[in-house]
Amino acid sequence: MIWYRIPAREFPPIDVRLATCGFKVLGRNPSPPRPHWSIPSAATQTRFVFTSLDEVISVKGTRNIERMAAAHHVPVSWMVGDIRHMAYAADYNAFHRTNGDDAQAQFWDNLHVAMLAKLPWYVPSVSILTAGVERDVRRALSFGEHAFWGITWNSHGTDGTFDYGAPWGTYCADIHSYKRPQPDGGCAFLAFEWTARDLTRAYLSGREAAFSTDPDDLLRRGGFSPKSAGAYARRIVDAYAAAGQAQPIVMIVQEESIDGLIAANAVVMNALLDEAVRDGMKVETLSQAARDARTFSAAPRAVAFPYLFGGREVESDVLHGDTLYPATIDYHDSHIGMTFLSGHTLPSRVFRYADYPVSRFNRPLPQVPGWEMPSLLRASVKNGWLKFVFAAPRALRFGVAIWSDPSQLKISGPGEIRAGRAATVLVFDLKAGTSDVRYRCRGCRSSTFTYSL
Repeated sequence: MIWYRIPAREFPPIDVRLATCGFKVLGRNPSPPRPHWSIPSAATQTRFVFTSLDEVISVKGTRNIERMAAAHHVPVSWMVGDIRHMAYAADYNAFHRTNGDDAQAQFWDNLHVAMLAKLPWYVPSVSILTAGVERDVRRALSFGEHAFWGITWNSHGTDGTFDYGAPWGTYCADIHSYKRPQPDGGCAFLAFEWTARDLTRAYLSGREAAFSTDPDDLLRRGGFSPKSAGAYARRIVDAYAAAGQAQPIVMIVQEESIDGLIAANAVVMNALLDEAVRDGMKVETLSQAARDARTFSAAPRAVAFPYLFGGREVESDVLHGDTLYPATIDYHDSHIGMTFLSGHTLPSRVFRYADYPVSRFNRPLPQVPGWEMPSLLRASVKNGWLKFVFAAPRALRFGVAIWSDPSQLKISGPGEIRAGRAATVLVFDLKAGTSDVRYRCRGCRSSTFTYSL
């Protein structure tokens, strides 16, 4: 087994098979502290993009959102879904002139023509391929748009969309199968998610829509009060800022313009915008992010996310009905997607992207079945080397996570990627049968590691 040493004081939740404790008791705190690795401590490379989906005509709502964002010096990317919005082109032009706001269009030909005519600064960059319809990649490319917005995992109960299995955040989508990364590692078509999520609770509760950065999700589906939703939203921003200290990532936040801006929604949005600026995130429009993120979104990415308490408790079938969750790591490259639970060496789910040559908006990508998952036979540390022995039913790209501060372990070798200050993910190709995998580990003394707090 891989063991972790934890100090005799409060620590974030961890999922373990066996535990020993000199005090003969392990306490349980329903509102545990956040791990230090999820709180930003240095400059972040996270990009922050504030978007507003304009499908319903609401001049008052649009102007309220603009005023709120402008107060934080954050530009809005208006995602226009109806040609009738061009009756208010003067507003969009004023927002662009004053704040640097952007506008992008859904895939209607007449809408593109009208926006080009009435918004002289408009450049088609990101196709708004929203939920509830099949994503028309061919049409997006025909407009010169080499990016799209709208990936959402578990929206099947709301609008029939089920992008389960696609990477979180931004990724370089395969134009032939948009839910998976481009297999050759290029970036011909960049994908943006709908809005950033609490990656841990979205996964373990099975309710992505209850734990996101959309105020309506938190207030209506998550059971948060306005005050607690604002505090929770700040913690989500902090987690993304901390994850961005090790690698560039994009955090999308979306708020639809409706008649007026409900006071409770404004509390959450102000918290999100204020915390993103306070954490020093790089503020970009959707068009700017489409250019910028293309330079790093084809690279392997590992994002560690803590457990953040708050809202209505939701039962989970994954962890025996408990609602106190361990942290997670979401990893993906052009071949594989994996999720790890804190305390676990092996991933809890794996997506092998080569198996999905076609994507459909209402069909999830299947996980690698349990009988095809490799088994870890042995793990050992000797003379500065970390060694694993695996048995694999089939050839498969695979990985492990070591939940200890990477700067202390100093693991090196092909496929090593740091999940911020939380863990090191090691990715490798296994052949069918038994395989030995080893990595240089200058900070390893045994197969008992200091748990990252």
